[in-house]
Amino acid sequence: MSEYQYYEFVAIDEPLTSAQMAELRSRSSRAVITPTSFINEYHWGNLKGDPLDWMRRYFDDRDDTLPKHSACENRN
Repeated sequence: MSEYQYYEFVAIDEPLTSAQMAELRSRSSRAVITPTSFINEYHWGNLKGDPLDWMRRYFDDRDDTLPKHSACENRN
């Protein structure tokens, strides 16, 4: 049995590069990916990556200040 998951990441401070967007695309063929966002929902699968790692690598927590228990964590 799978759970519904919705992910929306937003880049505010600086846009994603073409290379970063390509890396994210390699993780999801259905996501809506722009220079400022990644949006996808899953009904029968899971995000192919760690949301906290994505925040640090691609989005606006590049200075590693994201709290350990962030709202973007997938809690069951």
